[in-house]
Amino acid sequence: MKRLLSCMAMLFSMACSAFSAHAAITMNTSVQYQIKNVNSGLVLGIAGASQAAGSNVVQWADNGTADHLWHFMPMGNGQYNIENMLTHQVLGVASAGTADGAQIVQWADNGTTDHLWTVTQAASGNFLIQNVNSGKYLEVFQASNLNTATIDQWALTGCTCQEWQLVNTKTSPYPAPRTVSGDGIFVHDPYMLRDAGGKYWLYGSHQTLATSTDLNTFTPYTNCTTTQMGGYAPNCPPIGPDFSSWSGLQTPKGWNSGANTDIWAPSLMLVNGTYYQYYSIPYLPSSGAEAVIGLATSSAPQGPWTDRGFVTKSWTSTTTPPAGFTTTTDNAIDPAPFTDASGNWWMAWGSWTDGTHLMQLNPATGLKSTTNTTVTTIARRGSPTSAEEGPFIYYYNGFYYYFAPINACCSSTSPYRTIVGRSASVTGPYVDRGGVALTAGGGTILLSTHGNIIGPGGGSVFSDAGNNNRPTFVYHYYDGNNNGRPTLGINPLGFTSDGWPYVMAN
Repeated sequence: MKRLLSCMAMLFSMACSAFSAHAAITMNTSVQYQIKNVNSGLVLGIAGASQAAGSNVVQWADNGTADHLWHFMPMGNGQYNIENMLTHQVLGVASAGTADGAQIVQWADNGTTDHLWTVTQAASGNFLIQNVNSGKYLEVFQASNLNTATIDQWALTGCTCQEWQLVNTKTSPYPAPRTVSGDGIFVHDPYMLRDAGGKYWLYGSHQTLATSTDLNTFTPYTNCTTTQMGGYAPNCPPIGPDFSSWSGLQTPKGWNSGANTDIWAPSLMLVNGTYYQYYSIPYLPSSGAEAVIGLATSSAPQGPWTDRGFVTKSWTSTTTPPAGFTTTTDNAIDPAPFTDASGNWWMAWGSWTDGTHLMQLNPATGLKSTTNTTVTTIARRGSPTSAEEGPFIYYYNGFYYYFAPINACCSSTSPYRTIVGRSASVTGPYVDRGGVALTAGGGTILLSTHGNIIGPGGGSVFSDAGNNNRPTFVYHYYDGNNNGRPTLGINPLGFTSDGWPYVMAN
């Protein structure tokens, strides 16, 4: 009744209108928008331009601040997450409420359905923004015309306080990746290092090994023996030939028409002249998270490699595990070794729905420590369809920065994106910029789909010695201009005054 009376009272001031909604529209992901209320003429922003998760979404006069800019990130089926370009949190409903009047807030992109929205066009030409979880519509509370008026959700009433103009700023939400070329740029889960001679080495899933002298043109590496090439000739895989310890892990072998074992997400450390390559192998055929993480060493970035054994194994299938496996809840994929500020060795890995994890390594063997056997879960999201994998930890200026992709990967419509958190302690707790723990679904968006850069993720960070050790983010994306082919992305990282990373133009 209160809502009906409010609308009737403003009937002659054009605050209410009759309209019929059109079908959902497709938003342009390559630009930032201002979301302007038709009734008040004010734009959506964050109360006090606060970084805190849970801050109210309000309306305000357009003053050019970044909290008034929004990016529509596709989630499939015509649904979007709506990212604030100051805080890199998403538009949601407080406590995932479904009632009329529930407050609209910003929160970490944790995969809940109250963060999903559809956009439809009214007969007036204006837009309606509907929450997928509640079915209610974004509106200005009590059709207020005041700065700082809060935003809530309500069933469709015909009030123009529920209608919005989407103002295209014609500005990209993120800088473009570095322009790269060559047959070596088509990669999943890239890891990069620069050797003492100034050559860049690129490693990736599915037998990718490429080099570059300028960080622009990447060529598959071919200067190895026929034995090392195995069935992958004329190119050299990251490890070749297959180790005998891999026998039985994939039946048939998973790559190159059965000629090679398929290794995933190799990641390296260089310590005292020795290259330590950590890699994962999915057990095939498989019905779940069955995999191993192994270690190989070499005196050269291209090998030949010596098998140093398995670091960890996983088996979540209900079937009886093979010899050497025990039943686990994690997924032994995507290893990421690193050293902490005191020189201790660690490895992050995993894992999808079970979260991502951390273990200490023994520097004498490169394998799991026998004195500290604790496994720490450092991040977790709750939904099987919006989970997390591929962690990478990078120490910089007193913090351990955690990078990981979330959502489903590996298609030309992938909603994959990269989030970041940090901790002053290597074992955590890791939190995002808004204060949400990564174990509670936290994560500040670092990079998401924009234009033809679809599903950026699978990333790692290296200190580019060719550019004053600048932290550089290396990732893959699905190129919307090339049939969604996985492609190398490179962007340097900058840091805010309070120490949070962001992608920069090259």
